[in-house]
Amino acid sequence: MTKAGDAPVGFLPRWIIMVAAGEALGFLIPASMGAWLGLTGAPDTVVYPAMIAAGACEGALLGYGQWLGFGRGVVSRVPWIVATSAGAAVAWSLGMLPGIQGGLDISSPPTLALVTGGAMLLLVTIPSLQWLVLRRGGSQTLRWIPVNAGAWAAGLLWTIAPSPIVDERTPAPVMISVYAVAGLLMAVTVAALTGPTARRIATGLAR
Repeated sequence: MTKAGDAPVGFLPRWIIMVAAGEALGFLIPASMGAWLGLTGAPDTVVYPAMIAAGACEGALLGYGQWLGFGRGVVSRVPWIVATSAGAAVAWSLGMLPGIQGGLDISSPPTLALVTGGAMLLLVTIPSLQWLVLRRGGSQTLRWIPVNAGAWAAGLLWTIAPSPIVDERTPAPVMISVYAVAGLLMAVTVAALTGPTARRIATGLAR
C-alpha cells in the first residue's frame, strides 16, 4: 500500500514516455510548417501567424501528454491543455520575432539586453501559465516554473543543433526528418528533467 506523500509507483517512466511522446509529436507540426513555408518562400506576414498557430498545436499535444503523465486527479485536463497551448503560442510569438525583424546586431548592448530578456520570458511562458492550474497545491508548486524554464533551456539546444547542416536548399523530407530527431531529443530531455518535480507536485496534489 502506498502511503500519503509517497511517489506513485511507475510515475517517472509514465511521465517521461507520455511527455516525450506528446512533445515529439507536437514539435512535428511547427517543424513541418516551417519547412513548407521556407521552401515555398512565404512572406513574413504569413510565416509569423502560421508558426504561432503551429506552436499552439504543439503546446496542446504537450499539455495532453503531461496530463496523461500526471495521472488521474492531479490536474484538470481542459484547463491544463489550454494553458499549455496558450503558453506555447506566446513562446513561439517571442521566438519568431528576431527572424521577422531581420538581422539583429547583438553587439549593441540595448539589443543584447532585449534579446536576453525575450529569451528569459520565452522560457517561463509555458510553466507560468501552467502554474495557474497548479497553484491550488500551494507555494510548493512554484518550483514548477524555474525547473521547467531550465529544462526547456537545455532541451531547446537540440533544435539549434541541426542549423549548420540544413538550410533552404535542403529537401523537405530531409529537413523534416532532421528536425524530427532533434524534436525527439528535446522532448526526452525536457521530460526527464521535469519528471522528479512533476512527481513531487503530483504527490502533494493527490493528498
